[in-house]
Amino acid sequence: MSEEKVRILYVDDEVAYRRIFCRELGEDERFEIKTAEDGHDALRVLENFRAAIVLSDLSMPGMDGIALLQEIRQLYPEIFVLILTGVDSATEAVRAMKAGAYDYILKPFDLAMLQMQLDKILQHRRLLQGKDQSGNGEFHFENLVGQDPAMFELFECIRRVAPTCATVLIRGESGTGKELIASAIHARGDRANKPFISVNCAALTENLINDALFGHEKGAFTGADGLKIGFFECANGGTIFLDEIGDIPMQTQVALLRVLEMGTFQRVGGTDTIQVDSRIICATNKDLEVAIREKTFREDLYYRLNVITLTAPPLRERASDIPLLADYFLHKYSHENGKQITAINPIAQDLLKTYRWPGNVRELANAIERAVLFCHGQELLPEHFLPVIRLTTPALDLNLTLPSSSLPEIERHVIRQVLEAKHWNLTKAAEALSIARGTLYSKIKSYGIEKSS
Repeated sequence: MSEEKVRILYVDDEVAYRRIFCRELGEDERFEIKTAEDGHDALRVLENFRAAIVLSDLSMPGMDGIALLQEIRQLYPEIFVLILTGVDSATEAVRAMKAGAYDYILKPFDLAMLQMQLDKILQHRRLLQGKDQSGNGEFHFENLVGQDPAMFELFECIRRVAPTCATVLIRGESGTGKELIASAIHARGDRANKPFISVNCAALTENLINDALFGHEKGAFTGADGLKIGFFECANGGTIFLDEIGDIPMQTQVALLRVLEMGTFQRVGGTDTIQVDSRIICATNKDLEVAIREKTFREDLYYRLNVITLTAPPLRERASDIPLLADYFLHKYSHENGKQITAINPIAQDLLKTYRWPGNVRELANAIERAVLFCHGQELLPEHFLPVIRLTTPALDLNLTLPSSSLPEIERHVIRQVLEAKHWNLTKAAEALSIARGTLYSKIKSYGIEKSS
């Protein structure tokens, strides 16, 4: 079955531009295209032709592009609007962005630039719909985002594991989304309408963890003035997620082993046996096999937990997902903070893709959120990220330190450091920078970069 075409409405009072647009994009089988000659005509067309994307000229008689944009935002908030503007209309273009335009394109438009903008919108649209390009695999799976093969494999594992009652151990570095994986397993399983209780074991002291997990009886200790229900009872019938399971003390490991084997426990200070039906999902960033050898983790508990193991890949091993994640967090935090930031500057994108992200997805999310808060324009620039990320380029095996300055100065600085790292071998430097050798040579001349004596 063929994929449904994306509907595009092109609005322009100039017949020549309408014809050019239809000629250039009309053969693209992804799109179904209609045109309108002004804002009022566009609204009439939209009544029967619900477009996914509207491209509108800014300056038109009657209802202009800004007025049309405002009407569309009011009537059809799901539609992506691109504004077409002349080179002398920068102020109006910014006003359009603030009014809710997805982006703007200069007229006369460049076909490659137009297609790039449309592809960007389609990617964002698929992200919101939770579908990838093929329409088969998902790259927005519950609250997990990714299109790297490792993520597709993880999504498939979650689908298979979720309907079962098996205990699951999730392994991975800090910040890789282990709790999101646990939540997805719960949401896709038979217990989805029951409680999902998340416990950070590392945040609980040895004296408090048993009380937190299993509760206590009245009078169990000084200050225990009443009965307290623990996390396991709160999760009865649902799922309990024990994060950082490698940090729990031996005494708690014994109690947890009993829950796994018999489904029972006793509250602190109590003698009654409590029966509980909670699915247990655990996570750790520690090497449990080493912990077993060091006698800090019980081997019998390890084998009880290790029924099914899922691995959350570090972000550096799924670097192809960085632009997707960055765009996801950009729109999330822009919306939450009431801002109209719609893009990440290409040089800033390169910085994000080259950084190794030791804090993984959590660190990327924090970096995007901070950048959004400090951004006063319509796109995130390199300087919005430089205070919080220290750029490292594994392919070059060097640290790049960047000036907090203009984009040309940043580019000049990066090129100089790469050239020095490659001993001024232009071929190798161009390869590392992912540009043509001729382009690199032109930039060296343009920026006046000279070899250090």
